Amino acid sequence: MKKILVIATGWHFSSQFYTYMPRQKVPEGYQIDYFCVAHRPPEHQDTISEKQHLRNETSNDNVRKLEQIMYEVPITRGQIEVLGWTFMEEPNTIGDMECFNQWAESYDYSEYDFVLITHDDNFILSDELFVDIVENNIITYKPILETRSGHQFQVEKVNLDDDWYFIDNGYAQHIPKAFEPRGSFSLYKKELIDMLPNNRFDMYQDGGLGVVTRVGETNSVGHQGISAWNTHAGTFREFLYNGNLVEKTRYFSLTKRVSKYCIEGERGFISNALADGGTYLNDLSNRIQELKWL
Repeated sequence: MKKILVIATGWHFSSQFYTYMPRQKVPEGYQIDYFCVAHRPPEHQDTISEKQHLRNETSNDNVRKLEQIMYEVPITRGQIEVLGWTFMEEPNTIGDMECFNQWAESYDYSEYDFVLITHDDNFILSDELFVDIVENNIITYKPILETRSGHQFQVEKVNLDDDWYFIDNGYAQHIPKAFEPRGSFSLYKKELIDMLPNNRFDMYQDGGLGVVTRVGETNSVGHQGISAWNTHAGTFREFLYNGNLVEKTRYFSLTKRVSKYCIEGERGFISNALADGGTYLNDLSNRIQELKWL
């Protein structure tokens, strides 16, 4: 039996995410294990109050409607566990791939063929993620190594065979740091984790910004409050460069943060666009037009 691991960082607690993510179709011969590595309780007043305004308002804006679906009801730890997640609460040291490092203190990653590391402010759009990866030979996008200019690459369409180590959700060549994993909805093959120093992600290079830990904190501080955490996307990018893994990288779409599978949130909201600006918002608007329930 082959195994897939899903690790979600528990912070925003979108009920839509925790309900729909474990409904993924299971590829034949596979088992999927779901873990929530939480950095604050879903029942905490800070967790609930930060999204309460969405529950109190009526809106005709389609983006806001999606966010209202995400946080329609406050979800509890018990409900998350009933939906199929193993719940772990860990210190709020840092975001992104740190949840894998914390999970790996108690479990063995080598039991799994690949892992999805995801934030819990993503809007899930499809239940075909894993069958598409394993069975359906889908079209993905591969950086063309010889076209590199800074952190930008041209890409080519390729069928997703087994020759990948890292898959990110969406790519946008126009962004100066186009080749920089967001860490919001990304897949890592076991063989890639085997290559990491101590089989852990390096989350503590400060990049001149200073290491920020929020152990014991339960309130959200927005984009700037934890901007230092973005440094570690660059650390992982350099690992891909140094390991000659650019050609082992794939993308599901050519729209940053938006694919067939999910819309990635930013600091809790899919409407936030500090990092990606108007292009992302336009792509998001186009995708929303395809959603049948709005």
